[in-house]
Amino acid sequence: MLIASFVTGPFQANCYLLAAAQGCDCVIVDPGMEAMETLARGLAAHRLNPVAVALTHGHIDHVGSAREAGRRYDVPVYCPVDDRNLLSEPMEGLGDFAAPLLMQYYGSTSLEEPDEVIDVAHDSHHSLAGFDLEFLHAPGHTPGCSMIRLVDAEHGPVVLSGDVVFAGSIGRTDMPGGDPDEMAASLTQVVWPLDDATHLLPGHGGPTTMAAERATNPYLTAPDSNASSN
Repeated sequence: MLIASFVTGPFQANCYLLAAAQGCDCVIVDPGMEAMETLARGLAAHRLNPVAVALTHGHIDHVGSAREAGRRYDVPVYCPVDDRNLLSEPMEGLGDFAAPLLMQYYGSTSLEEPDEVIDVAHDSHHSLAGFDLEFLHAPGHTPGCSMIRLVDAEHGPVVLSGDVVFAGSIGRTDMPGGDPDEMAASLTQVVWPLDDATHLLPGHGGPTTMAAERATNPYLTAPDSNASSN
């Protein structure tokens, strides 16, 4: 399996390329703001053929180049259904601080949707580039926020955790659409049950493992511990 990554835009969001090997079909995950030039270089370097764009959630730092990538490579954009509105109205998921930034980068606070959007239902599976991609619905950061899970024969389970869980931290819940109670439920019901061997590839920062996060992430506690503390 080939996983290439690079950082995009002013919020330093991670974009990933998923492929079975060099020279194969691939999925572009979370092409954020200012991603297109680096994306083109990465695809060329690994001789990859994009077949889809997949989004973990709808915040602009993860979808800022989704429309352009979908159009340039003539591929559909898979978006969690509860965040589809953010593709055209990004301010619905952002604070007022973001308006000047959107005007600077896009000349508007409203955008055009990608040409072809596939609504991703909660916990659904999608066969793309030879992978079975499972979109684990984990709301709290946004209503549609999801983690994308796949299993590799050599490396085991891999989860692109978006802005749900990072190395040592979790996604913020204080922006429009965020919900701390939903985040708490996602952490105990969706994140905590992941196998220790799971490789986590977050939306920001470096990679980690579920074993490391279970042992050190202060926001992750066993479900029984949460129940006894409420």
